[in-house]
Amino acid sequence: MYLAGNEGAPPREQLVRAVAHVRRASGDAMPRALDVGCGPGREALFLARSGFEVFAFDPYPEMLERTREMFARDPDGARLLNRVALERATLEEFAPRIEAEAFALVHAGFVLPFVLPNRFDSCIQSLLRSMRRGGIFCGQFFGRDDEFIRTAQEGTMSSHDRAELERLFAPFDVIELEEVNRQGRVGKGREKWWHVFHVTARVP
Repeated sequence: MYLAGNEGAPPREQLVRAVAHVRRASGDAMPRALDVGCGPGREALFLARSGFEVFAFDPYPEMLERTREMFARDPDGARLLNRVALERATLEEFAPRIEAEAFALVHAGFVLPFVLPNRFDSCIQSLLRSMRRGGIFCGQFFGRDDEFIRTAQEGTMSSHDRAELERLFAPFDVIELEEVNRQGRVGKGREKWWHVFHVTARVP
């Protein structure tokens, strides 16, 4: 459902804006970016094309293979893939190994809600600590009304309200905190009720 609904889609506009923030502020010739749950690779390719050294991981071998295929189809893909490190892992597995203050950008696109609630705090803190001064976080959190949250087995998905996110990002400069609570689609696929918070924040 996810792949069919997002086939051929461009990189998320939120990430495009986040990259622009990093490029204006960073003096690095090749800043480092972390792509959490990279999926079929469209954001990883965009980040590599934008001049980042990319560390990307996903728990599904199919997604990593599709990422490699996406680079292979790109005219500059072979060169760009040299900037990308791919690994099979969940965030729960990867988080303890994330280096502090290592990244200019952390992208977590629609992946954090799928972190187990009893591991969420340690995982998100690892991600936030991994950003250097001036670094940018962009990602999504699900609210309580989201259809996936309402139909999930208890203890299998993480959700938040606005007040919780405001507390989480209180130490940061919040650039965007947009709440969407409405009927929509999964990409171009089936309809579902979305309750999503889109967050972009900068390390002061």
